[in-house]
This record gives sequence, C-alpha cells and structure tokens, in this order.
Amino acid sequence: MSDLVLLTGISGFIAKQVALELLAAGYRVRGTVRSAGKAAFVRDTLEKAGRAVDRLEFVDADLTQDNGWDAAVAGCRFVVHTASPFPARQSKDRYALVPIARGGTLRVVEAASRAGVERIVLTSSVAAIYYGHGAKRGAHYSEADWSNVESSDISDYAVSKTEAERAAWKAVEAGGPELAVVNPAFVLGPLLDRETGTSADLIRTMLMGRLPAVPDITFGIVDVRDVARAHLQAMTVPNAAGRRFILCGGSLSMMEIGQAIALADPSAGSRMPKLVLPDFLVRTIAVFAAQARAAVPELGRRKTLATKAAEQTLGIDFRPPGEAIAAMVRSLKQLGLAR
Repeated sequence: MSDLVLLTGISGFIAKQVALELLAAGYRVRGTVRSAGKAAFVRDTLEKAGRAVDRLEFVDADLTQDNGWDAAVAGCRFVVHTASPFPARQSKDRYALVPIARGGTLRVVEAASRAGVERIVLTSSVAAIYYGHGAKRGAHYSEADWSNVESSDISDYAVSKTEAERAAWKAVEAGGPELAVVNPAFVLGPLLDRETGTSADLIRTMLMGRLPAVPDITFGIVDVRDVARAHLQAMTVPNAAGRRFILCGGSLSMMEIGQAIALADPSAGSRMPKLVLPDFLVRTIAVFAAQARAAVPELGRRKTLATKAAEQTLGIDFRPPGEAIAAMVRSLKQLGLAR
C-alpha cells in the first residue's frame, strides 16, 4: 500500500498540479475540499489530465474551523499545505488576511503533529521574502530574507504569507513533523480546467486587450509544473527538511510579459500593452484604486532571486518565463477563456 499524503486546498491552481505529481509518483492522495461538488469537479479534472484517480480521496476541512483536521491527517505520512487566501483586491488593513492564513496553517501543523506525520511541505511565497524593504534595499534576495510586515508599503497578501510561514516554523521548533517550505514567484503555466485565479486572470486580461498601458513593475515568474515538482521533491528529498526554497525561472516586466504573449500567439500582438505608465501617474491613481496601490512600492524595481537551493537540492531545472506564459496562453484559448 502506497503512502498517504494530505493535500490541502486541492482545488487550487497549484494544488491540482501537485496532485498530478503525487499520483504519478504512486502516492495515495487525500485532498481537502469544502463541498462534495468541488470534490467531484477536481476528480474529473485530474482524470481528464490523464491520471488514474483510484488512489484519490477527499475530506471536508475548512481553514477557519478546528473540526475535521484530525480526521483529515489520520494515517498520513506527509502533508502538503497549499491552501491560503489570495485576494483579488488589496485591503487597506494589511493584517486582514492574517487570521485565516496563520490560523489555518497552525491548524494543519498542529493536527499533523498529533497524528505523527513525518514531514509537512508548506506553500509559502516570495511575498514572504522581499516586500517592505524600501528602495534603498539591494535587488538580490535569498531564502535568508523575510518581508518586513511593519512597512507601510506591504500588501495584505504579503503580510499573511509572511506571518503564516513564520508561525509554521515556530510551531515545529519544539518537535513534531519536519518542515520544508517552497516560496514560488508569480506562478503561471497551463490550466487544467476553466477555474482561473489571479495569475491566469492577468494573462487573460492582457489577451483580451484590456491593458493598453501598464505600470513599470517586474515579476519573478515560475511555471506551475516546476512548482508542483518542487513540492514532491521537498517532501521526499532527505536534506530538504528545515529549509526554504525560492522557485523562480526568471523575471519579466509587464511590457515583457505582453511581448511573450504576442510571441506565443501572434494574433494577440495588436492587443498587447503599448505604453508604460509614468510612475507619478500610477502613484496618483493609487490614491483611489487599491490595485494600483499594490504596484507603487514595486515601481522601477527589478529584483533577482537566488534559486540555487531549489536547483541543487530539489533538482529543479526551471522552465523560462516565456514557456510558462505560452503554456498559459494555449490553455486559456483551448478552454475557451480567451480569444
């Protein structure tokens, strides 16, 4: 009988790809969902993606509730915790997402500890590494860095990811399961079904020609298939325990993302952004628009991310950003989500 892995938030963009990796590697997978309908949808998605789903099961569990987590982790050797709130809009209260992100993470970690789970893999983010340091900070970031949650220039999402990850590390300090953390950059790549998230919505918006002008901001980008592989490796590689792993295949500006989309789909070239918005205009718009407010601290900043740990310890050979973008463009069109 193969080992059982609890995969939280299995209906998410990253988690569905992680499920494919786990099933392909021979594991039994128990995914957490909040409804029977969602379980049926995920099962159908994974089956259509070519995986046998006879080793897949589901359990109801909610990050905001204590009930259900002991049953969810029962009999599991590993836990992969991907579930976390990802808002479409930034809140004025930078701590707004912390209770569910940190509280949910602690529920999972504590239940795993009680159940004797061997190792937890936590899906964190580069948002827990490089935000809130100001323009004077150097451009290079590694796993040793943490976002400054006290900064006035940090988003609610970055605060929630930072606080949740710190809570997880603290929770395992006194013993219990091993912990490995993956910190992906902006995750793009192929969709498995018609459910889109924040990352796919950006590419879809650009494909539809709704961003004629973009701010001067740059993203680290990683393919979701590499992220999924990194989760499996972080779960199984012996010396991955106790470490963080930045996942990034390279960085592109918003204009460069548009160029990559046009390269993947020449018919969309005329709809790509034509203008970079002046910084002063973005700052002015940010007074009234939350989405613009989140971009202000990143204007003109091009960060570099250390990925040697993921490459050497986890054996990840990152796909370039253009490949991740092309795969997302193809899947959006194939699913009828963009012209």
